[in-house]
Amino acid sequence: MACKYPQFEPYGDKLTRWIEDANEPGCPIPLSTVNSGILQPPTWKNEYERQWLSPEHIASLVGLGMPIGDLIPDTLDPVPPSFRHSIIKTKNGITALVATVRPGVLFVYSMRRLHGSNDPYISQLIKIAYETHFQLGSIKHIFIGEVQEHETEPFIEEEVYPSREGLDYPSPETQTWDYNSHEFSAIMGTPVGKVVGFFILGAYGQGVKRIARIATFHTGLDLHKLHIRFDIDDA
Repeated sequence: MACKYPQFEPYGDKLTRWIEDANEPGCPIPLSTVNSGILQPPTWKNEYERQWLSPEHIASLVGLGMPIGDLIPDTLDPVPPSFRHSIIKTKNGITALVATVRPGVLFVYSMRRLHGSNDPYISQLIKIAYETHFQLGSIKHIFIGEVQEHETEPFIEEEVYPSREGLDYPSPETQTWDYNSHEFSAIMGTPVGKVVGFFILGAYGQGVKRIARIATFHTGLDLHKLHIRFDIDDA
């Protein structure tokens, strides 16, 4: 398949092969041994609390097989929220991850780390945020919310969406980018796609999990917020 997006597609294709094939050579991401034990005060803050999802985030789970009714607070039968809101950050806040997790799903709201930092990678912090509460093998969907990364968001707006004739950006409709498409590989090769791919490699190793599809959608006033969903399956 000839390359359509030379900026990101070649690396995204390579990353996908590393994820899916235990025998694919050259993978630079080893299994991660980083866990919450390294997040020691006063250098690190690792905080979490039970929290309900916003209606906007609940809507993004419709059709994914989640028990939506369990995600909505019931005043007649109050139960604790099933989601854990997690904030992992250094004391100065230069490296930080803000996420919400429940069995099968992880929402990333904010992630920040300086290039060249000695702090754990964001993909490793995602692993910590999820496995602190749930078994890693249970994850099915990763949402990267309100994408503003300076390479990823413009690329999706200027290159990926125009690949579909007549598709506006932003769009009120969720767009699914199928596995083995040019667009799928290109999104995997963006900085945001790399974080998710590195998480899978660091959490499971090669040949265990795969990204089955990628979806993009918009929310908010005038649809100004871009979100990316990565659906995870067994390899």
